[in-house]
Amino acid sequence: MTGALPPLSPRPASGDGLPPLAPRASQGAQGLPPVESVARTGATASPDAPPPPRSTTPPKAPETPQAPRERAVRMRVVTLVVVAAAAGAIGGGLAASFLGGDDQGAASGATGSSQAVPTASAADSAIMPLQDAISSVRPSVVQVRTAGGQGSGVVMQSRGLIITNNHVAGAKGTKVTVVTADNREVPAVVVASDPQRDLDVLRPQGSVGPGAALAAEPDAGLRAGDTVFAIGSPFGLMNTVTVGVVSAVNRPGDSGQPMIQTDAPINPGNSGGGLFDLRGRLVGVPTSINSPVPGNVGIGFAVTSAEVQRMLKSVK
Repeated sequence: MTGALPPLSPRPASGDGLPPLAPRASQGAQGLPPVESVARTGATASPDAPPPPRSTTPPKAPETPQAPRERAVRMRVVTLVVVAAAAGAIGGGLAASFLGGDDQGAASGATGSSQAVPTASAADSAIMPLQDAISSVRPSVVQVRTAGGQGSGVVMQSRGLIITNNHVAGAKGTKVTVVTADNREVPAVVVASDPQRDLDVLRPQGSVGPGAALAAEPDAGLRAGDTVFAIGSPFGLMNTVTVGVVSAVNRPGDSGQPMIQTDAPINPGNSGGGLFDLRGRLVGVPTSINSPVPGNVGIGFAVTSAEVQRMLKSVK
């Protein structure tokens, strides 16, 4: 209802109530005893006796004892304090356990073998806001330039190797130029090549920036609907970010190997770059698109992190 409610009628003044009853003639000694006496003795009034005069003083409401109510309030306050203290203790214990697990995982990663492929499980890293996840991995994505064109690559943690596509870099021994996120040009050479997986590993001849962690779980722990984002150099535009979801996991590619399908826009130049999750982990390497027209239509494919791990392990 949108209209205003009608106003209430004014209340009568205090003197406009019921008119007082006229006093009855006195019954003398035969009159009824006081009401109090009747209530105490249980006597029954004579049906011919007139009712007692009506009192014009309103009865006083009985006082409600306050002590029980105050005790109940105090008990509720004490109960809330106890519950809050218990919840704080439990929350503090969980937070300490969580932080301790992160510290332990970081320490084990720092002391691992230089030949091991650093990976990060879901337990080792927490989901971040999209902007934070992008900021954490953006310095690890580079541009790869060759005599025949350009693509993208991702620096991997610990060893400083760069993963990219075979159709970007070429055969083993090919020399390329890597452009870092801070616009430095660093020469690199292809040290491992797998055309079937469409993966190459580059060894840069200089510092190329921090590395990204590789997802450890099978299928990178991905499910259809998970948010992912790609970073690369589509059409030469370095550090371009596109966001989407996982459309399918283990979709067979042209060579039969399992691929990650995503609707994150992937265009020429994204090849070899990174597909990341909200934990800041590399979950795949964009390699191709399926489109009836020369452009992205939201059907892109990435080589899985499991294939990336096998490729990195092959490099001595």
